[in-house]
Amino acid sequence: MECISISHKTADSGEREKFYIPKEKTDDFLRKVHAAAGVEACVLLSTCNRTEIYVSGEENRFRALEETLETFSECDGEQIRKLVRRYQGQRALHHLFRVVCGMESMVIGEDEILGQTRDAYLSAKEAGYTGYELNTVFQAALACAKRVKTETMISKTAVSVSTLAVNEVAHLPIPHKTVLLMGSSGQMGGIILKNLLSQKNVRIIATVRSHKGICQSGGEQVEHVDYQNRYAALEEADAIISATASPHYTLTAGRVREAMQSPKNRLFIDISMPPDLDAEIGKLAHCRLVALDDIKKLAEENNRRKQQAFADAEEILAEELEKLCKALAFHRFTEADTHWKERYADFSAEKLLYLLRDGLDSGSFEAVLKALK
Repeated sequence: MECISISHKTADSGEREKFYIPKEKTDDFLRKVHAAAGVEACVLLSTCNRTEIYVSGEENRFRALEETLETFSECDGEQIRKLVRRYQGQRALHHLFRVVCGMESMVIGEDEILGQTRDAYLSAKEAGYTGYELNTVFQAALACAKRVKTETMISKTAVSVSTLAVNEVAHLPIPHKTVLLMGSSGQMGGIILKNLLSQKNVRIIATVRSHKGICQSGGEQVEHVDYQNRYAALEEADAIISATASPHYTLTAGRVREAMQSPKNRLFIDISMPPDLDAEIGKLAHCRLVALDDIKKLAEENNRRKQQAFADAEEILAEELEKLCKALAFHRFTEADTHWKERYADFSAEKLLYLLRDGLDSGSFEAVLKALK
């Protein structure tokens, strides 16, 4: 397997935005990868923190993958090569496992990446872009992630981008808080809404685009306003969180300035990619803007506390990777020789042991003998 990756480790939020591939463009992107790289199997994982392309085989298709990114991002190849990381073979498998387990996330152990990877894989599979190798690899990675979250403290101490955002609201120095939430019907917005509902003395105003989209969860704690009236709701809000998939700004600095009547302090939180909130909002009087790059800084202390859980997860990951590599090697062997059972039907144990003795290094041969015992 091969993979190219642009993530929060190599690019800031502004750079990552250029390579973000929205869901509605995924199929077109995979078609172009298929045509440019000549691969039968490929999966695209594109989130606010990473854009990664996984393809089956080990034939050095990196340049073709980068050229496909170049076409979609309108960035030149030199800029892409400065930001991209390349993985091949077992390094690619190891990278995917770490990604799915939340070990490569901005916030170590965050939960969202597991669902995002599962959705990316299933989308590619349903479109016919996965074969035996990618099916086996992604299913193994997802299973490994579930085991890591069950057996280590990563899952028990996990803090995601959404919970860090809600923590910022909780730290506001006022007893009763009103939060304007845009995007509550989406995956990330739904998680934020759930986290907000667990807070005391928080009133939530959630925008909706139509009566069909109104979510009745939260009872009296959640009020709904039409998205078109979002600026009117700013006056009441102490905190504003935007988590939509909109290609346009949900709030611009000019209209925010016009909408705010009272000079109270307001917290604006933007966890979307591309950004929902105009960066100039942070320069307005009494306004503080927290964006994805700021969330990265908030995550650093949280990540330091997870180092032991990280080590435990690495042990599980190594075990699961070993199983996967054996399964892939066995499949390649049986696929290359479909008559292997007949060929070895009359092969004696003695002859096999001598063959293994002569063909393996001493460590591997001792491991075989140990397994036979």
